[in-house]
Amino acid sequence: MSDDRRSFLERLILAPAALMAATLAGLAGFASVPKAQDTAKRWRKATSMFDLGNKPMLVVLAERHQDGWYETRQQTVVFVDKDETGKGYRALSATCTHLGCGVSWDDAKSQFICPCHKGVFDRSGRVVSGPPPRPMDRFEARLNEKTGDIEVQL
Repeated sequence: MSDDRRSFLERLILAPAALMAATLAGLAGFASVPKAQDTAKRWRKATSMFDLGNKPMLVVLAERHQDGWYETRQQTVVFVDKDETGKGYRALSATCTHLGCGVSWDDAKSQFICPCHKGVFDRSGRVVSGPPPRPMDRFEARLNEKTGDIEVQL
């Protein structure tokens, strides 16, 4: 009878210990697996169509990314402007395609200028001169008819 009692006590102690070990292993596995990245693009308000003048407007778009307790803010700097037709809108990245320097708009020349290596882009983002290997990056832009806001897709 003492063997039955001893095996019963062993099972009584080992069963909860095994359950706790399995639970901890599951939690460790859940915590170590990276969160799936949300790659869906979203429309962000850039500016009001009424605030946009007759030259490209520099706009900083901030996005919040949260992964568990860790939160970061990513900023995308773009120039919002009317397109060639005058009826639509365009958004161009304010980052030079050569080495990633910040591009600025020169009113006198009506061009985008990169101060780092003298890259020059026209108003639509095409390379005019200098070392940039390709045009400025474009983002989709649209007018929200309900609010009058120009939105950029990031």
